[in-house]
Amino acid sequence: MTAEAFRRLSYAEAEPRAERVLVDGYGEGLILLGTGGYYGLYYLFGALGLREPIPSHPPDWVEGPRASPEEFKAPFQVVAWLEQNGYNLFVNESK
Repeated sequence: MTAEAFRRLSYAEAEPRAERVLVDGYGEGLILLGTGGYYGLYYLFGALGLREPIPSHPPDWVEGPRASPEEFKAPFQVVAWLEQNGYNLFVNESK
C-alpha cells in the first residue's frame, strides 16, 4: 500500500495490521508496513476531545515511508509539529 491508500484506511481496518502502536492522550499512531517501508497513520481523536478513535474514520495524518518503525513520533509530538507548521484543524482532506 502507498500513502494515498493509507489516507483512506479506517481505524478499524488499520488497527489489526499495525506492527507498532504509539498511544498517548492525543491519539494513536499506528505503524504499518507498506510500499517502500513503514507508514505512520495518526488518529488524533484526543486532540479533538474524544476518548477513543471512531472506527470508521480515516487517519488525520499519514507519514512515510520510513525505513524503520522506530522512526515515528508519538501523537503528541505530531500534534505539536502540525501546530508549529500552521495546521490548526486536524482534518483529513480525504474524509
